[in-house]
Amino acid sequence: MKRPTWIIVWNDEMSVGIPEIDADHKHFFALIHDLNRAITEHKAPEEIRGGLQVIIDDAERHFSQEERLFEEWQYPDTGKHAGSHANALEALRVIMKNFIPYGHDSSWIDAGLRIKDILLYHILNEDMKYADFYRNSRASAPAEEVLG
Repeated sequence: MKRPTWIIVWNDEMSVGIPEIDADHKHFFALIHDLNRAITEHKAPEEIRGGLQVIIDDAERHFSQEERLFEEWQYPDTGKHAGSHANALEALRVIMKNFIPYGHDSSWIDAGLRIKDILLYHILNEDMKYADFYRNSRASAPAEEVLG
């Protein structure tokens, strides 16, 4: 019996309006889909654990990139947003720490859903805050700065 898979479908409401950040977010979704597929297709535990680690590594890289951009933009909520990054990474690391390679499929599916929820919540709630700041700061910047 084939197990159901869940897919996150990208739409414009998920966009922060910054192409490189949107590309990273789409990549997160692809990694989550890969993890889900590994779980639902009963792949080896090492492959599932590897998928979890790839997501964590990618999140660390992406969060660092965002925080560098915040400093460049002088985003006033950098510290608060960096805290949300730290919380998300800690939640992902707890999921990895609690991963049991001989566990039941349902626990792996639950872990995959929690990862999806953590990243999707972060994108749709936390990242939209800086997206608004970015758009507003670009709209009020002189033309030569925006084009520069």
